[in-house]
Amino acid sequence: MIKHIWFDFSDTLASVNDQTHNKLRYESYAKVVGKPVTPELIAEYEKLYEDHKHSNLFVFKTLGMGSSFWSDVVNTINPKTLYYLTDPNIPKVLEEMSKIIPISIFSNINLDKTLSTIDINPEWFTHILNASKMGSIKPALLGFYKVIELSGVSPEEILYIGDEVEKDIIPAKTVGIKTGVVFEKLKEADYSFKDFRDILEFVKNKNL
Repeated sequence: MIKHIWFDFSDTLASVNDQTHNKLRYESYAKVVGKPVTPELIAEYEKLYEDHKHSNLFVFKTLGMGSSFWSDVVNTINPKTLYYLTDPNIPKVLEEMSKIIPISIFSNINLDKTLSTIDINPEWFTHILNASKMGSIKPALLGFYKVIELSGVSPEEILYIGDEVEKDIIPAKTVGIKTGVVFEKLKEADYSFKDFRDILEFVKNKNL
């Protein structure tokens, strides 16, 4: 039986406005490498982004920036202009779910200024774990072991819901945590949910 549900943030609870996000990525990269933003620089960055498994954090970390660099950059932007909910039902679902089972967030970025601006109440969560503050960002296993420690239950009693196989699903399964995805089906995940209401029904029906 699942006793604690953890959520990834990016592309699970919220997605980014591509135009705003890309401008931030390219301008930040240009500043770090001391070059102007040009089509060549954009292509250079996207190649690095591809090489580092679609992680902006890893790109900047390999350039000598600290683990919190990208999170700090993101937090300079008004979250309302950067993020939007992946499902309009998310706030209602999370609020109701929090009354039934402990729920938490494990994200690579600092969410202190973000959640409330997209109508997600931080008080619904038992824990909000920031991997960048730990100095060991996903897919490193350290954060997933911390998820187990904070949950206070055995790994197989934890459900972690993310969106990326290599960053979320594989490392969570490696430490014994049950895994889920939403909006799609992935053979690597233990559970696939059509939308967030399905997660709530999953909890209510005690199919855990």
